[in-house]
Amino acid sequence: MTTTPTLPAAARAFVIAADADANMTCRQMAILALVAEHPGLSNGPIADALDIQKPVVTRAADRLVLLGLLLRVQDDEDRRKVRLTVTAAGRRLLREMHPGA
Repeated sequence: MTTTPTLPAAARAFVIAADADANMTCRQMAILALVAEHPGLSNGPIADALDIQKPVVTRAADRLVLLGLLLRVQDDEDRRKVRLTVTAAGRRLLREMHPGA
């Protein structure tokens, strides 16, 4: 019996976003998958993890918020920071795109 290897969530995001029905860019999907694995991330750590600039994260997150897939939550300790969390719709999308995960 062989086991099927699985891709890390960040890599799966690129495959998922390539689906024409997803209506998202690969970058947006990567951000969604990253935040799903690490709820409460702010733009800086996301930008570092994906090797992109913070304003790029902000624009992608704007789109994900408009799609109802991410929420922005102001940090309790540092009001300048905004933390991102995946909505129920975002989690559902990730499950639908990769049911075995």
